[in-house]
Amino acid sequence: MPFTTKFIVLGNRGSDAGYYVWDGHGWRHVGGWAVEQMVEVGAALKVIGEAARFKTPGLAESVTRSVAEFAEKELGNHLSNHQKEGGGQVVVIVAGQ
Repeated sequence: MPFTTKFIVLGNRGSDAGYYVWDGHGWRHVGGWAVEQMVEVGAALKVIGEAARFKTPGLAESVTRSVAEFAEKELGNHLSNHQKEGGGQVVVIVAGQ
């Protein structure tokens, strides 16, 4: 059975634009993401995480709707190959922010 979970680690990499992926065999660097985009995606994921703390019914969903669409689009651009290879779970870890 092939390894179908992909781990993506986003962090503060300075000018080293990109992220690290664990693909079942080892960590590899994936470039192609501008630093500004990585910062925005990291911030969007942080907003989604913080919004989960809201207790008011519907507030978390309202806050995260557009932010989640943005994050999904940006992450989707980088996961297209993963889907072509059969897909599976993707775990995104935001570190060092």
